[in-house]
Amino acid sequence: DEIMLKDLALEKDLLMMGPDCGTAIINNIGLGFANKVRRGNIGIVGASGTGAQEVSVRIHEFGGGISQMLGTGGRDLNPEINGRMMLSGIDMLAKDSETDVIVLISKPTTPEVTEKVISRVKSIDKPVVIWFVGQMVQSSEGNVHFENMSKNAALKAVELAGIDRSLLDLHPLNLPLIKEVKEELKPEQKYIRGLFSGGTLASEAYFITKEKYAQVFSNTAKTKENQIKNLSASEAHTFIDFGADEYTDGKPHPMIDPSTRLERFIKEAQDSEVAVILLDFVLGYGANEDPVGAFTEEIIKAKAAANEAGRHLEVIGYILGTDLDEQNYQEQLDKLVATGATYASSM
Repeated sequence: DEIMLKDLALEKDLLMMGPDCGTAIINNIGLGFANKVRRGNIGIVGASGTGAQEVSVRIHEFGGGISQMLGTGGRDLNPEINGRMMLSGIDMLAKDSETDVIVLISKPTTPEVTEKVISRVKSIDKPVVIWFVGQMVQSSEGNVHFENMSKNAALKAVELAGIDRSLLDLHPLNLPLIKEVKEELKPEQKYIRGLFSGGTLASEAYFITKEKYAQVFSNTAKTKENQIKNLSASEAHTFIDFGADEYTDGKPHPMIDPSTRLERFIKEAQDSEVAVILLDFVLGYGANEDPVGAFTEEIIKAKAAANEAGRHLEVIGYILGTDLDEQNYQEQLDKLVATGATYASSM
């Protein structure tokens, strides 16, 4: 059905955004889950909803803006669909006079589909930034720039758009804090648990962790040996996308209703082997009106219970949003910090 619909769209010179497309910004109007960002000269084509949101808010944070953000649906770069809408989106942005830089975002795909996309962008005369989650190498080939993380993709995009990178606050790692936390952990506290409402953020954290540790599992993993075996129980380092079909069957998306993810947080916080819990909080159109507020009481209780048990529980939270979003970014940040959690400027 998806192939038929996208072929029909191509015949009519139209976009087919989906199925499984969670976000877009068309002519400065957000569709689905989208954030309020300034207008600018950077266009995004995303086969990944939260990934496109993440890069758009980071571009905004770094002083850039979005011309168009075209969602293709998460399966567009699957071999069967073969990048039909991403290739069409590239062609549209290549012709768009308001777009000077193009960013492409996708979850992992096959080398054949990746090469088809790269071949297309090499034929246009605009710089292109590619962030395909899981490809952990940074490189450049002519007008094409490959980035390994969302933050770096946004940085490269704004730099190509004319913004002086040296003037930006890049939020360097707080190494003294990291050392302090490590010293507080018990020897048995060995594991990271990531509980995400955004699938691309879960994937990104999964791949970053795999660079350093063995036994890393996720429902976003493509390899069988790294797939979660039990949806209701974690093992070793586990990263969960609670927006995936297996967690949302008959339930609202966790960006709207945090209850399923909150229940899992309470459970993970009681595990004596857990050292760190990662949480994302997504702001913007369609999202919960107070995503951090839904977790504050339980974060405070979990950290206090761990302390009473003689261990330290490190909760790290990332807020995906802008200063223009209705939920009020600063208020959300203040609530997070007040719980004793650590704020991370990116995943």
